[in-house]
Amino acid sequence: MRQRVVIVGGNAGGMSTATRLRRLDEDADIVVIEAGDHVSYASCGLPYHLDGTIPEADLAVLTPQEVGGMFDLDIRTNHEATGVDTDARTVTVQSPDGTAELCYDSLVLSPGAAPIEPPIDGIDAVETHSVRTIDDVAAIRERVEADEVNRALVVGGGYIGLEVTETLHEAGLSVTTAEMESQVMPRTLGPAMAATVHNHVREAGIDLRLDTIVSGLRPGEETTVEFADGETLAVDLVVLAAGVSPRTELAEDAGLERHESGAIRVDDQLRTSEPDVYALGDAAAVPAAGGGHAWVPLGGPANRQGRVLGTVLGGQTDTLQPVLDTAVAKVFDLTVGTVGATESPAGGDDTPEKVYVYPPAHAEYYPGAERFWLKLLFDPDEGTVRGAQSVGRNGVDKRIDVLATAMQKGATVSELAQLDLAYAPPYSSAKDPVNMAGMAAENVVEGLVDICHWHDLDGEVPPLVDCRPPEMRAEDGHIPDAHNVPLPELRERAGELPDEVITYCKMGQTSYAAARVLDQHGIEARSLSGGHALYEAVQRDREARADPPLVSGDD
Repeated sequence: MRQRVVIVGGNAGGMSTATRLRRLDEDADIVVIEAGDHVSYASCGLPYHLDGTIPEADLAVLTPQEVGGMFDLDIRTNHEATGVDTDARTVTVQSPDGTAELCYDSLVLSPGAAPIEPPIDGIDAVETHSVRTIDDVAAIRERVEADEVNRALVVGGGYIGLEVTETLHEAGLSVTTAEMESQVMPRTLGPAMAATVHNHVREAGIDLRLDTIVSGLRPGEETTVEFADGETLAVDLVVLAAGVSPRTELAEDAGLERHESGAIRVDDQLRTSEPDVYALGDAAAVPAAGGGHAWVPLGGPANRQGRVLGTVLGGQTDTLQPVLDTAVAKVFDLTVGTVGATESPAGGDDTPEKVYVYPPAHAEYYPGAERFWLKLLFDPDEGTVRGAQSVGRNGVDKRIDVLATAMQKGATVSELAQLDLAYAPPYSSAKDPVNMAGMAAENVVEGLVDICHWHDLDGEVPPLVDCRPPEMRAEDGHIPDAHNVPLPELRERAGELPDEVITYCKMGQTSYAAARVLDQHGIEARSLSGGHALYEAVQRDREARADPPLVSGDD
């Protein structure tokens, strides 16, 4: 008998499952239930549809009729699954023609996630927009192109919030972005990496407000935005980009085991706690590389999950590799990348050790070389790589992908230092940035250097020794009260220094060499990872928070 597979949700996870299953099983009866008009559209490209960078025709990869015909799928758009009976093996479906019960042999839940609506007083009294579907973006574009708006508020500073901020800015609007956390991308970046993003966003002309809660929205000729600190702002357009939450109605109805995020907990073959019921994509929490489960609502993982599940439903064996939470985003001229663990804004005892390097994306002597930040997190005892984040104009995505591959194989920092990576001056340096990060971390693991970080300087610290040449110190600035003893003079002048110091330079490499010299002269020295460049980026961010610029429309 033909097996009937009912798939709820026609985007990345659902359609990847359906097409993979069809390639393995020509006899399966595959029914796709989709609440909207589209299937298999590029939802990650929606923010770039706002300013016309991506035409609508390019977002919809295939129409339901095209993909249905190619793969012999029964695709039912404008049909919504409203209930599941796992005992009877039926799904309740609401369609334009009424309500019906649909039987299944295997049920796949891929309903996706829904935009979070923040608890803002008066939110129902004004027009707001989200960025989740093609229709959502079309509504915003219609207003922008009609020249009805001059100033916009974006609520949320995550991936979508920053992408929408950029595209509205590129469309000519004055944009305020309000994030309730102390930094943008709080799940993705530690505070120092986030500070470099904050500085860049402000330099682009964005009114970035952190630690800011939108408490009220009031209707009028313009919408009045009320902030929790008492300030108000008049805007013409409000876009809610405060994140998403997994759609859980069907999971609740079916009594499925859930993750702390609310997503459906699945195993490495996407099986739920109920027999013959599977889940994937933005609605599922999958096994994580660090142990336990993780909810990662991104298109890449959803597509990989669909391939695995289609294989399993096709009667073959496959398992899902634990997810690393690898991601990349464009923020104006910057690329922001992440993989694995990060540090929370508040820190914590379980935060791994970290090193920062600031290398050029390719050989510095080849034209166009620009430096970028790469932070490597690792176990200080075993040297196992735990995660990485990177921010810069060039070179970020390549290194994050290399590190994701290495982490999936359980690499140590010593193995990163030895990776045989491609080198030619236009593409990299003889020591690739990944090698350099591995070497810096290896020095820590092997006890060759003690390091400290920018946040360690907030308290009482030993004297600081600036190891740069005086002219560099004068040009780039310096940390207050630091003594200037250039590295070439350090051996002769070591006797001038106290028994304990912190060495620093522009980026951390010279200060490491200085710490090695002093250590062998009997002075306890710690090297400031990331150097003055990272310290200065954090200080600029702090100053901007303390003294935000006046914005037209503020009361």
